[in-house]
Amino acid sequence: MKFSGRRLSILLSLLLAASVSTIVKADGPSPKYTEVLNALQAGKDVKVILDLNRCASADGNKTGPAVQGGLTINAFRVSAPNGISFANAHQTLDSSGHPVTEYIRHSLSREGKLTVRASKLAAGSAEVVNQGEFVCELPDGAKFVW
Repeated sequence: MKFSGRRLSILLSLLLAASVSTIVKADGPSPKYTEVLNALQAGKDVKVILDLNRCASADGNKTGPAVQGGLTINAFRVSAPNGISFANAHQTLDSSGHPVTEYIRHSLSREGKLTVRASKLAAGSAEVVNQGEFVCELPDGAKFVW
């Protein structure tokens, strides 16, 4: 089949449009990210369930500790470079019985990976101690429910 003039122009336009839409989809957010964002923006009661043993350390060299947990997202922030961010802070006692405040920060990237960063601050101290940073794939190491 021979294409010339107007037909060639139409064919090239269609091919260009198809390739641009493919590029836009590749750069767009993952379906999981979009689902979580839509649920949060709709005011749903969104919870995250974690199994850090199924996550990897931030450097990718080891798996996370055998710790499971979850929380309800009470507040969140959305920004282009960071995705969906939310945090939890709570007071507890360390293994020696001393009071500490633990901070757990979560960032769900547009690619659909959840980064969890934990740190603690001992009462009366000004030094924050980092406890680890883990990257969790959805839905293996982290899942969102509502």
